[in-house]
Amino acid sequence: MAHALNLTLPLKQDLHSQAALEHIKVIFADKIQPEIDRALKVSNIVHFARVLVIDNKYIQVITEYDGGHREYTEFFRRELPEVFKAIFSLVEGAPAWDSMDEHTFFEFSKKHQVLSLGRSGFGDTGVNGEPAGYLFSAYGTKEVKEILRLLKS
Repeated sequence: MAHALNLTLPLKQDLHSQAALEHIKVIFADKIQPEIDRALKVSNIVHFARVLVIDNKYIQVITEYDGGHREYTEFFRRELPEVFKAIFSLVEGAPAWDSMDEHTFFEFSKKHQVLSLGRSGFGDTGVNGEPAGYLFSAYGTKEVKEILRLLKS
């Protein structure tokens, strides 16, 4: 069953951080996106993923994924350290990347998870154990691995 990640991080507003954000925007498609694509394909648990910047005030990482919340965050902490290091360096209140172990990364991500409106139709729970917000799935509770297997048939 898919879970929603709506990681919404407030961006620093100083000139240096905003210039670094502009640089990330310029190189994203050619340098960062291929790294993310590689990790997503290897994961075999992510249905969809995107990264948004809203008015240079917030950066969002939005995905739909299968499996446990902790395992998901740990997989991407390990697979994409340079990507998250770059992103978190721009985020207000983010711990230094060098101190970002499994627990710290999960707790920081959990703190910035924004639930969607409504309620899960599948009884899903969020990272804090509360009922998850609304997430429509045309595939019901099928996971990425099942969908890929069916597509190969």
